Amino acid sequence: MKQTGLLFSTFGLIALHGCSEPASTEPTANTEQVEKTAETIVMPISEADSIDAGLAVGKQVPVAASVLLDGKTVTIGEILEKGPALFVLTRSVEWCPYCQTQLKSINAIVGDLEQRGYTLYGLSYDSPDQQDRFSMNQMLTYDMLSDQTSTVIDALGLRDPQYTEGRAAGVPYASVLIVDKNGTIIAKSVSGDYKKRPSNDQILALVDSI
Repeated sequence: MKQTGLLFSTFGLIALHGCSEPASTEPTANTEQVEKTAETIVMPISEADSIDAGLAVGKQVPVAASVLLDGKTVTIGEILEKGPALFVLTRSVEWCPYCQTQLKSINAIVGDLEQRGYTLYGLSYDSPDQQDRFSMNQMLTYDMLSDQTSTVIDALGLRDPQYTEGRAAGVPYASVLIVDKNGTIIAKSVSGDYKKRPSNDQILALVDSI
């Protein structure tokens, strides 16, 4: 199996125009807000857009670390018992329109990933209630994992260090990790610019490059 690191392609990244940091009052994640921010500009990815952050390809993810899934505590290892997974790490379903748009967009490739043998998961530091509200409003067909203490985010080495206090403290870089059933990272993409996210075509190209 060929190991793949950061992916640079002509498929592009999603770039949005909207707020960059948490507002002073917490906005609600609703259909109107996400549809408004879903107008995207596809921009070509360059090496400058991606950073070499977090665990490297070939390293093991923290299989003993736990998250909340459907309100229940599960380890990453237990999740991987179901098979290889593609994790999309994002900042917040509540106050980040870039994240909201990305999470809505990737819903369209759940079946494509399943055909390739991967289960899609979203992961953020939001509470299960916040994630559930967003998932129901947007009719997502994949699971969201809640890492409220950023334990998994830290273990992956993907915490964004520019936020040391306030509501954004603990958010990850916008990242995609592809992990085999044994917990080994087999491909990854980490964006240094939270406004730029892999397009669906780029995610599928990353999977197909493995």
